[in-house]
Amino acid sequence: MGIGSKIRYFRNKNNLTQKELALGVCATSYLSKIENEIVEPSDEMLDIFSSKLGLKTTDLKLEVDLHHQLQLKALELHRAIRNGCNESAIILYNDFIAKNRMMIDPALQVFKVLFGLRIALMKKEREEACELYEETAKLQEYLPEMMKPYYNRYGGLFHYMYGSLTKSLILYKEAEKLVPQSEIEDVYYQLALVHHLLGEYSMSTFYEEKALELFARKMDYEQCVNCQLLLGINYRKIGNLERAKGTYLSILEKVVPSHNQEVISKVYHNLGLVCSDEGKSSEAIMAFETSLGYRDDDRARMKTCYSISKEFLRIGNDSSATEYVNLGEEIAESVKDEEHIIKFQVLRYKLEKLEHDPIFEFYITTVALPYFEERSDQQMIKEYIHELVAYFEECRQYKSALKYLKKIL
Repeated sequence: MGIGSKIRYFRNKNNLTQKELALGVCATSYLSKIENEIVEPSDEMLDIFSSKLGLKTTDLKLEVDLHHQLQLKALELHRAIRNGCNESAIILYNDFIAKNRMMIDPALQVFKVLFGLRIALMKKEREEACELYEETAKLQEYLPEMMKPYYNRYGGLFHYMYGSLTKSLILYKEAEKLVPQSEIEDVYYQLALVHHLLGEYSMSTFYEEKALELFARKMDYEQCVNCQLLLGINYRKIGNLERAKGTYLSILEKVVPSHNQEVISKVYHNLGLVCSDEGKSSEAIMAFETSLGYRDDDRARMKTCYSISKEFLRIGNDSSATEYVNLGEEIAESVKDEEHIIKFQVLRYKLEKLEHDPIFEFYITTVALPYFEERSDQQMIKEYIHELVAYFEECRQYKSALKYLKKIL
């Protein structure tokens, strides 16, 4: 970040216009050129600007050493988070910020907010992540070049978890251009996840296979398994159930001896979804229950509760469906998962036989659909539009049914 960018940063921070800062020093147009790094201010101008901004002249000088420190610390922090060393990452971050708390360099502020965002995402602290993302977006123009890949990756992850999938895709595509080849497989994997949720299964598979090849070369077997899991899900989504099932059983052969409970739970959850698609509800429920037996994480249990609730509802076992809806809702409320709070509410309306009641239409059109449309989650958009179409047809509101049906044709 050059001197001009620093002047612009501190001018904005002090709520001064260019005209106000330039008054008595230089023409407003000349200050604009300084701030855009077209010309450099004289030492005399720099002294006056510093005084007007309440700074020391040295505060506006380039701090090459600090920027080098930031680059090294960013790399160290990113690796700690990527390797799952969450506690170490938090300690590294807090120590570095504490040691440099007296510095006012904008690059340090960008670092603080950007990596604070990544840690909030790591800890799944939604409210803090949303606040930090807004701050990060405001500071985007002051991003040092070396932090741009982190900005795109962490912004992409924020939107993948809590925001717009379309925005997530844009940011990850930018990251694909900037991230060093030594880490590109992580970006490919995230692109595969985003394309999957957007319902673009061919593109998801394309990136998943690229990521899998690179993870295999690095002998990163944990990520290889994650890639295979997503490939299995893509196969199921495009209707190739046998290939999906074969992929999951292949994973089980490898991970059962290692007693990796998290992976085993994911495999059985997805096997349950395959069995459900095959119309084998009893096998699907058995697989979901097996998955729950291996799951410790509340969010993972919540997702399986949702799937098993739908399956029990599908076969008319309302008492068992209610049991799992109650459990899933309780978890969703405790972890403040808005997506599943909405999903379980829709199931509750159906359990209460209100899917042909105006209250059901109102909830789908004013809460459920807007939420998933903002997320660009094509799978849930299609599911809820089909619910609406069925509702309008039952009410003989054929024009309304056709209007919504056109959205997914």
